[in-house]
Amino acid sequence: MIKFLTPFFFFLSLGITAQNIKDSCISVPVFSFSYGHQFPFGDLHNRFGSNNNVGFSGGYKLKSNWLFEFSTDFIFGTNVKDTTIVDHLQNNQNWIINQLGEEGIILIQQRGQVFSFKAGKVFDIIGPNQNSGLIFKLGVGWLRHKIRVDNQYNRIPQLSQENLVYYDRLTSGLQLSQFIGYQHMSNNRLTNFYFGFDFLQGFTKGRRDYQIDLMGPANEKRIDLLWGIKFGWIVPVFRQAPNDFYLN
Repeated sequence: MIKFLTPFFFFLSLGITAQNIKDSCISVPVFSFSYGHQFPFGDLHNRFGSNNNVGFSGGYKLKSNWLFEFSTDFIFGTNVKDTTIVDHLQNNQNWIINQLGEEGIILIQQRGQVFSFKAGKVFDIIGPNQNSGLIFKLGVGWLRHKIRVDNQYNRIPQLSQENLVYYDRLTSGLQLSQFIGYQHMSNNRLTNFYFGFDFLQGFTKGRRDYQIDLMGPANEKRIDLLWGIKFGWIVPVFRQAPNDFYLN
């Protein structure tokens, strides 16, 4: 996918512009694609291990170097500590028998989303121009995560698609986030990126009224904490320079 999108981003950044990024601080719409690796703390540490995070954001950078953006991130991972949700389905050999009388194959994974509105500022104390430098961002939004049970080939009736909501420990709530790092916008407008440390505090609650293994609700209040390292590729949308026409 990235292979096919790269030429698009290249030509979008390459266009002749009326904005002189080398010698001035500019205002410009910005989009970014990011990848991060995160580590859980608080209540989240009891349920999951480290995870991966891919995201997209869109916003606007002002001439004052203030930045405002909306972002969405997709969380995924395979390090699930709370595998007891399917213990009651296992036999003495720790198998879950499928409808063919064979050992059923399942995958237990982490899934989640983060939605945020962020505000921040670039401090141009390092970098090739005034649009580059140390960047600080604060965010507020919504955190959602769950346990995904993948019933391969759908051969275990107890884990059919309609029954998975009774196992998934769906959790969501308000989140606050902070980012500190470095933003780079090159003079030739081709190499634009950021990297740094990402922190998130989720004030969440279990959202399921009934979970089969608990024989009751999973609606406890939680403090879910994450920190991670994030890298993002920035696609600024520069203004096109006007065409000049001369008549004799």
